[in-house]
Amino acid sequence: METAVLLENREKQSHGSSVTHTGNLEKQLVAGSAWLSFGNLFSRILGALYIIPWTMIIGRYSTEANGLFNMGYTIYALFLMISTAGIPTAISNLVAHYNAISEAQTSLRLLWQGLKVALLTGILSALILGFLAPILAAGHQSLALVLWSLVPAVFIFPIMSMFRGFFQGNQMMKESAISQIIEQFARIVYMLVGTFVVLRVNADNWRGAVIQSTFAAFVGALLGLIYLLYAFSLRRGQFILQARQSLKKIHIKAGRLIWHILRQSIPFVIVASAVTFYQLIDQYTFFVSMNRFFSFSDQELIVQFARFNANANKLVLIIVPIAGAIAETSLPMLSNAYANRDVPSVRKQIKNIYRLFYVAMFLSAFGLYAVALPMYTVFYGTSDPNLQAGVGLLRVNAVVAIFYGFFTVLAFIIQGLNHSRIAVKSLLYGLILKIVFQLPMIFLFQATGAMLSTLIGFVFSCCYLSLAIKRFYQVDVADTQDDLFKTVLIAISVLVTAWLVVTGLESVLPLTRFAQIIVLIPAVGAGGAVGIWLLVKLKVAGDLLQRFIPARFLKERN
Repeated sequence: METAVLLENREKQSHGSSVTHTGNLEKQLVAGSAWLSFGNLFSRILGALYIIPWTMIIGRYSTEANGLFNMGYTIYALFLMISTAGIPTAISNLVAHYNAISEAQTSLRLLWQGLKVALLTGILSALILGFLAPILAAGHQSLALVLWSLVPAVFIFPIMSMFRGFFQGNQMMKESAISQIIEQFARIVYMLVGTFVVLRVNADNWRGAVIQSTFAAFVGALLGLIYLLYAFSLRRGQFILQARQSLKKIHIKAGRLIWHILRQSIPFVIVASAVTFYQLIDQYTFFVSMNRFFSFSDQELIVQFARFNANANKLVLIIVPIAGAIAETSLPMLSNAYANRDVPSVRKQIKNIYRLFYVAMFLSAFGLYAVALPMYTVFYGTSDPNLQAGVGLLRVNAVVAIFYGFFTVLAFIIQGLNHSRIAVKSLLYGLILKIVFQLPMIFLFQATGAMLSTLIGFVFSCCYLSLAIKRFYQVDVADTQDDLFKTVLIAISVLVTAWLVVTGLESVLPLTRFAQIIVLIPAVGAGGAVGIWLLVKLKVAGDLLQRFIPARFLKERN
């Protein structure tokens, strides 16, 4: 809606060349969206693949190093959530809105106000993290050093995010995307070089390598911010000209606007940080619980913790964002139907989201389950003293991922329908169950028990949200049971196909990183081919096309 208004306003200012101008602007918006999608995808790919050379450089200590790295980054993610609190998204939405109604001067005021808030929250968050690092480390001396290395990143990240929000609000997605790519690329280069240099001096100093790897977050953020400042300086004249041409009919304090948006955005930020909260519970209860029931050394506990909280979790988070993407792309249609009070359309959109989720998540999770051994080996090598334990935890986490993904989708739906409190409550209840079952589950199943308590929490949250949706909009999961049944059958077929390929190749190839790549590629290819063929054969793919692509477009293509 905002984009349409923006196009209309700019058409009026074109003085006789509106058609050409509109066409150019539409091309600009399409190109900008492509840039943003590319930036997100490229960053995610780099964020997943860096682990391969990093663990190769660290060598036999890679499991412990990844565990320590993840412990630091989990706390870091919490502080980033606190320091930004959804303000960049609020800035982006407000800038787009005020530009659309020819009030660009207010947009600039929003940027300066947002930067003041970012500077304040960045300083406070950095100081708090710095002072509390020894306490947050909970007895892990190396973790305190890791947290101190992340203090500069906590300070600078909110400022960088604010500029990104401003550029996105101005439909300048290219600048935001390039800054993402620069940030991620610089971070990874510094990580790998820093790790190599540290271990070259002392081959056993894996803790020092982790400290350099986490400090890389600051290096990446700094370079990303420098690029954004450069891009802003190039566009500064354009922004000032737009501000001077503003209608100037609106006189409202920018701080008040941001606070109003924050009240709406904070629940989204909290729910989106669900994994961080679950990981924090594991981080502060796993070691205590294991020491209470079993006799493991600190080194052994770090290895066990790393297997499920770091190694398995990182691989699962490659597929879970699929659920978030489904929710984000479907949310505008759902919100539009809700805004127009079109209840039948709301119900239809919810069912469509369910169906699309089944296809994307079940096939991904079942496929990951089947290729767990080659996947784990390719990413983490064979330095783990009990490789099969790590593979087993990855398979358990693949099942957990289904419910985490479903929670993500349901939470987006319920928040898009203006029930944010219910989404926050569902997360809170799930976390309480996680805490309640954590101790007995660890006693019974050790590291696997920590993941099972997470599963219990997410299953309850999913049930709570789905029942709320059924109560408000009379849409039940059972309403899509035919699609669910078909999709599960297809997912099982994908699992069996990929598993047969893995089993056959594992019998003749050695358990090395390179050999497992040879196993992984044909297994994924075979499983994917079977999945696509069955989707078409059982008409699941056709149904999705009819639901998500306008009939007029299909006719034109045919």
